[in-house]
Amino acid sequence: MPDTNDSEVRRIAEKIACYLRAHPYAADTIEGVAEWWLPSKGIEVSASTIQQALDDLCAQSVVVCHAHPNGNNIYSSQQAQDE
Repeated sequence: MPDTNDSEVRRIAEKIACYLRAHPYAADTIEGVAEWWLPSKGIEVSASTIQQALDDLCAQSVVVCHAHPNGNNIYSSQQAQDE
């Protein structure tokens, strides 16, 4: 069972999308999103909430996830991928 509610995940997803609109070539891991992207918006949340928000944004084709050989997933905007 998720540890956050849908409205919190949607709120975080919107903050991530907002960050990517301002920084369309940003790319980072969940840890980087937690450390760099969201604190710039004054937000601190769990990695599981960030993961749920990124999964939602991936499903909407707003964010793209790239699995790296070292096991890390790197998230970036779809816009960066299209250019």
